[in-house]
Amino acid sequence: MNPKSYRTPVSLPVSLLAGLLLAAAAVPAFGIAGGRPVTVDEFAADLPWVVLLTDEDGAPGCTGSLVAPRFVLTAAHCAREGLTVHFGSPSRAAARRIAVREVILHPGFTRDPITHDLALLRLAYPLRTPSVPVATRAEAWDLVRSGTRARIAGWGTVRGETGRPDLLHAATLHLAAVQVSGTHLALESPRGGPCGGDSGGPLLVTGQDGVTVLVGVASVTGGILCAAGGGAAGYTHVAALGDFLRAWVPGLPERLPPLEFGLPAR
Repeated sequence: MNPKSYRTPVSLPVSLLAGLLLAAAAVPAFGIAGGRPVTVDEFAADLPWVVLLTDEDGAPGCTGSLVAPRFVLTAAHCAREGLTVHFGSPSRAAARRIAVREVILHPGFTRDPITHDLALLRLAYPLRTPSVPVATRAEAWDLVRSGTRARIAGWGTVRGETGRPDLLHAATLHLAAVQVSGTHLALESPRGGPCGGDSGGPLLVTGQDGVTVLVGVASVTGGILCAAGGGAAGYTHVAALGDFLRAWVPGLPERLPPLEFGLPAR
């Protein structure tokens, strides 16, 4: 694997995101467009599982989510040997660090076209940091639809700035359009989205029980959303690839399907 490949844009077929990307090239998701810095209190209450990945020379790479005490979920195009995970703080400078002991790519991952863009990072030892629950397929189907309010987060490039921010940024998206395209959730949000360095970051929604759940991992975008302020993005459909997680993560909590699954939306 190319050591720097997780930061290199890849041209993909327009058909990948089934029309939502129109004529734009799909490239690995790069900072949060339409986002704002996350405070220490907000991080502790709402996003303690979000982590930053850096390479061997300390350069910031992608974002990830702790889904179990010893496993981080991220995009496969971000994953490589020699990564370090920064956790426990919205500040890159203040975060603690832990080494990655094993990189596990989804066996179906390909770069052209980009598909099954999911990887697990096994950490050197289990963390006591809270993990984010992963939505079931039925739950994701019920929750992720046009009009959904979702949250994204990452350490990627911030619109109008150069370099990478010290603080984690997050944004709330009101999804104008949603559809499933292969192993991606194709989303349209005109006022926000992922940018450079947000690849691997979470797409979060609120379950019927009020619990925040992870439904997607930032994978590709329709152009540079930081410049546009928003647009189309493809998040790997985590629930659809749930067998991969369950095969590698011992004791991954299994959430119950929504009580009203299958009923018409109100």
